[in-house]
Amino acid sequence: MTSAVQYQNSGFAEESLSREEALKLYTNALNFNVISRYDPAIKQLLSHTSHCVLYKFDHDSDEWIKTDFQGTMALYARDSKLHINELQRTIQQMQPTVELVQHVQDLFQFGLILLNRTSPECFSVGIVPSKLAKALEGKVFGDHTMHEMEVELNDNLIIVRNLYGDIFGLWVFDEEDRSELFKLLQYCLDFQ
Repeated sequence: MTSAVQYQNSGFAEESLSREEALKLYTNALNFNVISRYDPAIKQLLSHTSHCVLYKFDHDSDEWIKTDFQGTMALYARDSKLHINELQRTIQQMQPTVELVQHVQDLFQFGLILLNRTSPECFSVGIVPSKLAKALEGKVFGDHTMHEMEVELNDNLIIVRNLYGDIFGLWVFDEEDRSELFKLLQYCLDFQ
C-alpha cells in the first residue's frame, strides 16, 4: 500500500478539491447515474442545467403550450456501435419502414433528457447529427416522416425540431447555461 508521503514524494502532489468543485463532481456523477437508468447507452455527460421548462409548439393555434415537464435538463453523448459514416451507408440501404424501426435507437449519437420534477415521466429527444438526418429525410418511421433536426435560439427559448418534425421550446433559467446548451446542441448537429 502506498502511503501519502510516498505519494507526495513520487512527484504527484495530492490536490484537494474546493467545496464547489467537489459539489460539481458529485452532481455530474449523480446526473450520469440517473440518466443511465433511462438510457443505458449514455457515454458522457456534456452539459446540464438545474432548471428547464419544456414548451411544445402547437401548429393549429400557432402558440407555445407549456407542458408538465420541468426540472434538470442534461445533454449527453451516447455510445454508438457504428461510426457516423457507417451509419450513413446503413441508412441509405434500409427499407423505409421495418428496418428503420429496428435501428432508430442506434442512430441517436446524443441525447437530451429533462428529468421531470412534477411526475416520474421524463422527456427525452434523441439527437441525430445533420449528416445522418439528411440521409433519413423523407423516410417513414411509424406514422412519421423523418425531417432534419434543427436548433435555434429565439429570445429566451432554445427551439429544437426533432426528427419527426415536432417543435419544442426549452426555457432555461440560467442565461449562461442556456447559451452553453444551445452551442453544444449546434455542435451535436454538426458532429462528423
